Amino acid sequence: MTPGALPVPDYDRGIHHLVPAAVAAVLGRRQDLLPLPDRPRAVAVLVVDGLGRSLLDRHRSRAPGLADGPGTTLHAPFSSTTATSLTGIGTGRPPGEHGIVGYSLRVPGDTRPLLALTWSWEVHDPAMAVPDEVVPEELQPLPTAFDEARALDVRPVTVLREEFVPSGLTRAGLRGGDVVTASGLETTLDAVAAELGAAGPSIVYAHHGDLDTIGHLTGPGSPEWEEELTRIDTAIRHLAGQLPDDTAVVVTADHGMVHIPPQGFVELTEHPALLAGVTTLTGDPRARQLHTEPDATGHVLAAWRDHCGGRAHVLSRDEAIRAGWFGPRVLDRVRPHIGDVVVSARDPETAWVHADADLFGGRLPGMHGAITPEELEVPALVFSGGAARPGRAR
Repeated sequence: MTPGALPVPDYDRGIHHLVPAAVAAVLGRRQDLLPLPDRPRAVAVLVVDGLGRSLLDRHRSRAPGLADGPGTTLHAPFSSTTATSLTGIGTGRPPGEHGIVGYSLRVPGDTRPLLALTWSWEVHDPAMAVPDEVVPEELQPLPTAFDEARALDVRPVTVLREEFVPSGLTRAGLRGGDVVTASGLETTLDAVAAELGAAGPSIVYAHHGDLDTIGHLTGPGSPEWEEELTRIDTAIRHLAGQLPDDTAVVVTADHGMVHIPPQGFVELTEHPALLAGVTTLTGDPRARQLHTEPDATGHVLAAWRDHCGGRAHVLSRDEAIRAGWFGPRVLDRVRPHIGDVVVSARDPETAWVHADADLFGGRLPGMHGAITPEELEVPALVFSGGAARPGRAR
């Protein structure tokens, strides 16, 4: 990236390629994304939520097995947030195609933000999910990477917490696999090991979210966060030592995380000029998307640029699309999901929060969502069975 150029996720090396690359390896086809062994019978993609590459490098003494593991570095999409990333991994597509463009998004015909993780309007509460009002398979109608694997005679398996199986986000982006329920780190890894040991070619997806939760609540790098990182490292090293000879596990993440100090929170209710003309506030505190009243986009764009200065990139929807923030192309049905004004924090210690709209008022010490290396760059570590040696990309 040249000085002064806009940062853009590297979608050529995006995490949405993980499952298709693993399927290609199982089929003996060429793939250049991952150093997988030659034609493994089965590959698992394990997402450790929030495990950014820079965080892993800074805390390598707490997770030497992961920090020194063979593999590569990939990019999360924009927004670098769980709902967007997991839908990308599940569909094999960037957000401009799958349409889950942030933590929350606007659905055509309604001015309320839809919170993608819980599939609920405005309030983060799974009990208030609205899959009958916003049908997940209609909002995201493209086939998933698991559908496509099955069509190629590779059995797809998704290891999910029981409460996540019927969720709108699962139906939108992770449908199509044979579901195995598991909760907690050890149980999840046991399920992964069992499915890797099953007969026939297969691809296994699994997710562990505790590191992200602890990072949000106590900050990445806190003693509690480091303790969880060590627990994950120990468990994955144990799993790697038990892998059948013809299998592999790819350990990756959906995004990284930065630490926001108390003085870094900008409370939007205290800046009414930033909300003037805004009908719907979506996205994340570090990646705000602003849907505006007719003819108010220019005013909102100017107000945010004046306020943010060098702390954030502030683009119109068309500018963000042309820059490639949401991927090489944005489908017509996805455009309305994206804010008329799109904000991505540059300062790693700033977040724009709204006391009434954000979970816990947005004042969480650990955050992500923006286009910074700390939030975009994630590991893709390959642990192979047998000699536990890295394979080679083909």
